[in-house]
Amino acid sequence: MFAAMKRRLRKFTAAPRGQRFRAHYDRMQQRPHLVRTLLVVGFGLLLLALGMVMLVLPGPGLLVGFAGAALIAGESKWAAGLLDRVDLRVARLFRRWRR
Repeated sequence: MFAAMKRRLRKFTAAPRGQRFRAHYDRMQQRPHLVRTLLVVGFGLLLLALGMVMLVLPGPGLLVGFAGAALIAGESKWAAGLLDRVDLRVARLFRRWRR
């Protein structure tokens, strides 16, 4: 199980920044499955809602919300493009901050 997760993470990080989530979306669309899509989108929406709640309550709201958005990005090209843009902006801000 962990070997498969490690392999998927390597494939994800092998793509250049700004294209990672769309590449993941393309890989997921090569093997479409209705039940998987419904479960992933449902769980992603649940994590997004929990992340919003945790922004007000104690907890890692941004991290949980981002995990939910990443799950949805595997099934939605629009969400994948949005997360690619966010990835580029965060990387740019991080580089500026480190200077």
